[in-house]
Amino acid sequence: MKLVWLLHKRVNLWNQEAVKKFIRKYDWHGKRKNNASYAYRNWCHWKGFDYEVEKAREADSPLPYIPTETELDQLIAGCNRKYACFLQLLKESAFRVGEAMSLTPNDFNIDRQICTLNKPEKYSRPRQFKMSNKLTTMITSFIRRTNRNERIWNLSYESMHRTFRNRRKSLAEKLGNPNLLNITFKTFRHWKATFEYHRTKDLLFVQRFLGHKNINNTLIYTHLVGFDSEDNYIVKIASTVE
Repeated sequence: MKLVWLLHKRVNLWNQEAVKKFIRKYDWHGKRKNNASYAYRNWCHWKGFDYEVEKAREADSPLPYIPTETELDQLIAGCNRKYACFLQLLKESAFRVGEAMSLTPNDFNIDRQICTLNKPEKYSRPRQFKMSNKLTTMITSFIRRTNRNERIWNLSYESMHRTFRNRRKSLAEKLGNPNLLNITFKTFRHWKATFEYHRTKDLLFVQRFLGHKNINNTLIYTHLVGFDSEDNYIVKIASTVE
């Protein structure tokens, strides 16, 4: 309801035409305008009357930045052990940062090297992935020192993000590589999705790996890599990670 509160501060919510005019002219991109319109419509329904949404045109989202694997590995190597483990997890799993931060020791089967995500964000699907030997070794010590139901990275997002930004800036200056400054937590997810599509050319596999319910959300990764016209999609969705 934050958007409704913002509208309330600037226009009379009981005047639908005034609200519609404000949304139309306010300096928001198309998607933001639509979100505000839908939020206002929900408020109207709550108050017992209808509102017809005037849908704005949504511009195409810019393509995400995809770094090299070497650049990701440089960031990982430049962090302390616990942050390095977190970034390695993001790199291999393509989990969203909030999903990774929700993990507890109960979500890991070290013997089988499997990590299970049962609390996905954005209404996506639960999923598993097979950890590398490197990640398994990195995370085992932290699992042993953490209570079974306690989060392994028991910090706030702001704290994690602040530490990451500071370390990223320091490494970019030390290595003389300003491209590192373009890497965010979300970049690891974009890189992994692009890598898996490049490796398999299997859009449905990537959809399942990312937990997307709508394949349209996965299609962006087909624009980030190029293939010859002879290449075909391969459909080989596995029912398990083994």
